[in-house]
Amino acid sequence: MGAWGTGIFDNDTTCDVRDDFYELLEDGLSVEEATKEVLHDYLEEFDEDDLEVISWVFTGLAAAQLERNILQEEVRVKTIEVIDEGADLELWAEDGENEGVEERKAVLDELRSKLIAAGKQGAQ
Repeated sequence: MGAWGTGIFDNDTTCDVRDDFYELLEDGLSVEEATKEVLHDYLEEFDEDDLEVISWVFTGLAAAQLERNILQEEVRVKTIEVIDEGADLELWAEDGENEGVEERKAVLDELRSKLIAAGKQGAQ
């Protein structure tokens, strides 16, 4: 996986998740079908203990759904969970880049806030 910044779509996995999800929608799949296919394709490749990759898959998918205003509740909830677990930050911590860790944490906190706000809007 290549990462070139701390933004949500600043790594290969989240970009691929977003692009694949959008392509499936353009091919005529429903949001539910596209989500199911993306999760199946990406999560079957990795062990459930690989929380960092799971985090990238869900943050990429949730951010893509937010961009299109089609956020699914189960994706919203799971993404908040993986953000709270902090696995995504391990990559930055391993490199010893405290500034990178703080920048990535801020990006994830912003996404988390948007996901929480979307849940409150959906509950009304």
